[in-house]
Amino acid sequence: MDKGVGRKLLVALAYSVISSVGLNMFWLPGNIYANGITGLSQLLVQVLEDQLGIQLTIPALVLVFNLPLLAIAWQKIDRKFTLYTVFAVVVTSFVMKLVPVITLTTDPVICAVFGGVLHGFSVGLTLNSDFSTGGLDIIGILVKKATGRSIGSFFIAFNVTLQFFAGLLYGWQFAFYSAAAVFISGRVVDYVNAKQKRVQLMIVTEHSQQVAGSLQASLTRGITIINDVEGAFDHQEKKLLMMVVSQRELKKVKETIHQADQQAFVSVASGVSTNRVFYEW
Repeated sequence: MDKGVGRKLLVALAYSVISSVGLNMFWLPGNIYANGITGLSQLLVQVLEDQLGIQLTIPALVLVFNLPLLAIAWQKIDRKFTLYTVFAVVVTSFVMKLVPVITLTTDPVICAVFGGVLHGFSVGLTLNSDFSTGGLDIIGILVKKATGRSIGSFFIAFNVTLQFFAGLLYGWQFAFYSAAAVFISGRVVDYVNAKQKRVQLMIVTEHSQQVAGSLQASLTRGITIINDVEGAFDHQEKKLLMMVVSQRELKKVKETIHQADQQAFVSVASGVSTNRVFYEW
């Protein structure tokens, strides 16, 4: 098996275990509602049981909601991406059943914080490995692919509506704690997902053609070349290459530059923003 494939499968398995622990040992005992499809499944399971006496399971509903989305992703996004996502969704549905619901604590603050950290960490791992956990992620990718626009406002509206009904039906304090858990989860996702963290490189080199050629051969990234720059010490004419890459790509970029020009000077600046979409599936 290819190392990249094996690594992604391990990441999907790790996601299923970590997210299931966060859900079954923190969010469910603390009456904390997740965001997206999982949160919707939580709420529906509880409403159907309380109002109609119908007993369903969260893993089963999560799988049912994801099936049509995965079918669309297979046709419209990318089949390799979809295969890994299918594996993550299916395995997670089974692991959710295997991991017992254990009440370590019912303190909603502790449950919101620790559940949010575990969930955000697990989701960040999958996004950093070029696949997703299904659900609303697929809708977001489809819309972004078709229009180039983010639908973050839709995600916010969906989750706010979900928390509103959860609060209306089962208590506002849990809706507020759930909102805090979702916020914590989102922040952890951003921290873990190095793919979306951008850094700017400034490369001073006497061998710009070799360096630029090597970088373009290994990465699909634009490079700006500034001619006629001069070193203050030796007053030799050099060229300056500028490019923006993800934090995850930085190690590979440095190795590529070193192979092309061992004397190149590389400066890295973090916290960079761009006026164009940096990365698309």
